[in-house]
Amino acid sequence: MAGDKRHADDESDTEEQLTSTTVDTRPKVSKLVSKQRSQVEYLMKNIDKPIDISTPKKPMLRPPPDIVLNVRGSSAGAGSSDFSIYRDLRRKENLRVKLMESDAAQDSAKDKFIDEIELLKQKDEERTAKNRAKRQKRKNKNKFVKEK
Repeated sequence: MAGDKRHADDESDTEEQLTSTTVDTRPKVSKLVSKQRSQVEYLMKNIDKPIDISTPKKPMLRPPPDIVLNVRGSSAGAGSSDFSIYRDLRRKENLRVKLMESDAAQDSAKDKFIDEIELLKQKDEERTAKNRAKRQKRKNKNKFVKEK
């Protein structure tokens, strides 16, 4: 009988677990299109709510200190915590250098793009000036022919 009692308790526990857990009523998304559709539907439900579509902010790093006291490194005789401190400082410095290089690359790409745009505008102006001169020449020629 004790075995029967335990079996009955197990059944009641599973029924309680089934009723106590929350059931996810959202549909399972199997394709990217249906996922995107569900996101758009969610946004359309709250159409009055503003959406923030700002660009992500760049990580702001403090400038390196002018004077570094207690210079640490991975050398013989260093304490057990010194290497961790050295590694952290090296990681911060490498991140700072990487950010500076990416900013410089973005600036040079932007300058190159602006130069290309100016060159294209200059070529367009030359072409339109040439065509304008041709039109004016034809117009003057037609005027001269009509006067005779």
